[in-house]
Amino acid sequence: MRLTLTHGSAAAGVLATFVMLLPLAARAQTPARSPSRPADDPFARRAWTLELSGHGALETWNYNSSHEEMLALVPGITYGLGRGVTIKLGSPLFRVWQRGTDACLLGATAGVRSRVLRQSRWSLFWEFEVGVSEADTFVPPRGTRFNYLAQGGAGVTARIRPGLHAVAGLRWIHVSNNGLAGPSRNPDIEAVGPTLGVLIGF
Repeated sequence: MRLTLTHGSAAAGVLATFVMLLPLAARAQTPARSPSRPADDPFARRAWTLELSGHGALETWNYNSSHEEMLALVPGITYGLGRGVTIKLGSPLFRVWQRGTDACLLGATAGVRSRVLRQSRWSLFWEFEVGVSEADTFVPPRGTRFNYLAQGGAGVTARIRPGLHAVAGLRWIHVSNNGLAGPSRNPDIEAVGPTLGVLIGF
């Protein structure tokens, strides 16, 4: 099935911003460090990282006629604002199992990740993101192809070597259309599951 963006002005706009930032990130080295050496702390001010992760989630409470499981590949980038705070841009691609017609869902999100505890080789953080998505069928059943996304959770980063960190955590995701098609077509998905990936500094 073909994934189309019928709400192109919203989803495509966020995706275009994400794509345009990638080449800028590659050139965004600070004068304080060598261009050949990325920042060793992904939460440092002006530190750019490429994040490649996976996310699996099971529906935790159910306000629709189906029960969903979700599995995603999540590429993204982060940029350090300082004081342990980074901004995040992501483009999750979910497979949604719906006890009927399964779906592929493409999203675009933006949010914040903030460190709450730092040790020599690892850090604890919380994060929150919002965005939009488009699917190739109704998600969930009786819903719509276009939906809003909200994600939040907590996790840990662990240094593997300079410029490379593992990241793991637990993330909640909310999917709904906020009543755009009327109250009878606004079922939602509330799901929770683990994330695992890497942060690559550049």
